[in-house]
Amino acid sequence: MANQDGFRNLRREILERYIRESITDHQLALFLLNDIIRYYRTVAVDFEFKTVESSKPWAIRNIKLMFSRKLLYASGLCSVALTADAAHAEKIRLLEELFDLPVIDRMVDICGESAMTKVLSGYNRFLEQIEDASFRKHLDGLPMDHNGRSDPQYRKLKNEGHHFTRHIMALFENTFGSVHPIRRAVIF
Repeated sequence: MANQDGFRNLRREILERYIRESITDHQLALFLLNDIIRYYRTVAVDFEFKTVESSKPWAIRNIKLMFSRKLLYASGLCSVALTADAAHAEKIRLLEELFDLPVIDRMVDICGESAMTKVLSGYNRFLEQIEDASFRKHLDGLPMDHNGRSDPQYRKLKNEGHHFTRHIMALFENTFGSVHPIRRAVIF
């Protein structure tokens, strides 16, 4: 990135707007959390629009929602969760450090490498498949009907995506126990 300092300054200003000095230590950055959730939901709605309304290839976009977009979303939730019980300045410092990391490194930093084993394994499988040009071309050619959704190659990766989702859920639940404030925040 050409203007790294400018980027970091702007990001800090944005974080300071989300995390006001009046926020107490036990509070999460709920406005930031809300926008992370809304962004993920917008990506999902955008998928529907692009594939149904614009007739763009749907399968590759659907698979990306299952893996890369979901991992990005989880990293946002986990980043906000990590700021629980931190003072105002510490919340901002933590988020600046975490947002400097690539998504996978961020998740490893938050959850621990051993806890990430199944998530990383599933994500690597996704990357291997997506990097295969013939597989991508195959997905791009699938019709958006029962036949396309029943395609064995698509189904296999889609099913792996469901397992990936379960692994991310388990990771979230194990990292942030049932009484952690993030659990209440994402449910209520």
